[in-house]
Amino acid sequence: MRILLLEDEEAIRGFVRINLKRNEMEVTEAENGEDALAFAAEQGPFDIALLDVMLPTISGFEVCERLREQYPRMGIIMLTAKSQEEDKIHGLELGADDYVQKPFSPGELIARIKSLYRRMHADDGVRDKGEQPVAAARELADTMPVVEGSAAEGHSSGIADSTTVGSEDERPSGVRISGPFKLSVMERKLWKDGEEIILTPTEWTLVRLLMEREGESVSRDDILTAVWGRYYVGDLKVVDVNIRRIRQKIECNPSEPSFIETVWGFGYRWRRSERA
Repeated sequence: MRILLLEDEEAIRGFVRINLKRNEMEVTEAENGEDALAFAAEQGPFDIALLDVMLPTISGFEVCERLREQYPRMGIIMLTAKSQEEDKIHGLELGADDYVQKPFSPGELIARIKSLYRRMHADDGVRDKGEQPVAAARELADTMPVVEGSAAEGHSSGIADSTTVGSEDERPSGVRISGPFKLSVMERKLWKDGEEIILTPTEWTLVRLLMEREGESVSRDDILTAVWGRYYVGDLKVVDVNIRRIRQKIECNPSEPSFIETVWGFGYRWRRSERA
């Protein structure tokens, strides 16, 4: 796994580097945003970028936004010392997949990285071995890391319990059709009216979950567990922010969504399409 690490404090950068390398990750270090963008252009794309928010020149938010524009399928995790909720939301709205708040333990950071990486490659077995999507999802849930002191221990069962596939004729090809949308598990792509919609790794996993449970109300707790992992340390707003980002990409009028419906006080539902 190739990691781009952006952190201006050498002590923290060294601490993170040591722990990444202990977990057999290849690390490229940058101490400012300009270097990080240059390394991404010269050596990228990387699998995952770890971006500090507070930097001496351009901020980690700007780096996140620019990396997301250039590499939509790259994993991005923000490293922030700020506890203000608006900072977390801002990073997620710019395209970050996750955030880790300083000070953090090596175990938490590695768990978040591995969880995101599995999300990005959850369907590799489907492409390579012809496995069913649910089988890959169950394997993902079974290997979720345990992070002690998790705030999410009360969430319900994971993706193995909350993910279903479509009709029998949809299973062999790993393709699901819903109204104007076509989702291909093997290609990890989504099209609307024949035009591809570019999704981040997290957005892809969330869309797939909702489409595979078309017409069913899915709680925020279940979404958080299925997409971010059973032991995710974070709050439910990460779900809302990602839904908002997806609506900007797939809805004709995001303020009046036609495809991803809000189930007030509960969660979200992919609207069942009219079938002939």
